[in-house]
Amino acid sequence: MRPFHAVLALALLLAAGCGGDDPTGPGDLPGVVDLSEPWRASTPEAEGIDPAGLAEAVDSAAELGFVRALLVARNGRLVEESYFGNDNERTVFDVHSVTKTVTGLLVGMAVDDGALDVEDLMVDWLPADDVRAEHGGIRVRHLLTMTSGIQWSEEEDLRPWIESGRPVGYVLDRPVVAEPGEQFTYSSGNSHLLSAIVAAATGGDGLAFAEERLLGPLGITEGNWITFGGQPLGGFGLRMPARDMARLGQLVLQRGRSGSRTLVSERWIDEAFSEQVIPGGSDGVLDGEGYGYQVWTARTNPRSLVMIGFGGQFVWMVPELDLMVVATTRWSTSRPEESQEQTGLLAALIRDLVIPSVEGP
Repeated sequence: MRPFHAVLALALLLAAGCGGDDPTGPGDLPGVVDLSEPWRASTPEAEGIDPAGLAEAVDSAAELGFVRALLVARNGRLVEESYFGNDNERTVFDVHSVTKTVTGLLVGMAVDDGALDVEDLMVDWLPADDVRAEHGGIRVRHLLTMTSGIQWSEEEDLRPWIESGRPVGYVLDRPVVAEPGEQFTYSSGNSHLLSAIVAAATGGDGLAFAEERLLGPLGITEGNWITFGGQPLGGFGLRMPARDMARLGQLVLQRGRSGSRTLVSERWIDEAFSEQVIPGGSDGVLDGEGYGYQVWTARTNPRSLVMIGFGGQFVWMVPELDLMVVATTRWSTSRPEESQEQTGLLAALIRDLVIPSVEGP
């Protein structure tokens, strides 16, 4: 693991030295906050949120007993920030599969640079010794949408994969059981192949690319990202404070902008956070919903975009309401059924209490 702050100071200095790209400059768009700056606080009333409804959500989170943090932002302002137990704004949380959406954003940045394309064949970016003829039709797009056709089980493959010491080879050794694009299979293996591809397309160091182009410009300097085979784990392993999780969600709501800077193109945000496939048969809390590029798209009214991690780690965005909710929990890998249940309870709290407390666009 390597702390973000070990290399971010240089990245921030370089960013500040780019003419015309000053994040605090006069080109800031109305309503587009500079995410490298500290969060600004507001009140629920000022941002069109019913304070009683929001208070009920906070009380309910406390009663659940496993929630560690609940943050709510609207219009780019924090209107609620509650921590439970001994946690606080400096606590670094394991965000689990929220990491996948960050990997998807990094793919988008490489695409924006012209270094990569979603229609590129996977085999053109991965070690020749690991690929086989049956991998030939798998494109970057299929990895993004979890439709590569490569067999995978989060329950059965994660531990042997990590213990194998072969971050790419183990995944590619799994059988190809479906034509690319035909079958959704939730796979941290697919996500890590994306991480390896981003690294290959951007100079060989995926963590440096993430720090210099995304995490640093967002002001995310506390935490770390576990690496596997020298590259960030594409599907999990990212750790950061809740306020920094919120920066990721607000970046999406701002369609890739932070102040006057464009970190990720609007085109990519619109494409990646649109429903690309309908998973079907998922036994998770978002069963029946859609999936974009490494992110869930909920067909609620209003529509939601959801980064979700094991045990109930959420960055929940409602673009129509300019609303963003972050929640973190305690979790247990020894009791996965319990962790799945608490994920559902927390999702219900966000859907049934936090979102309805908003009084309108």
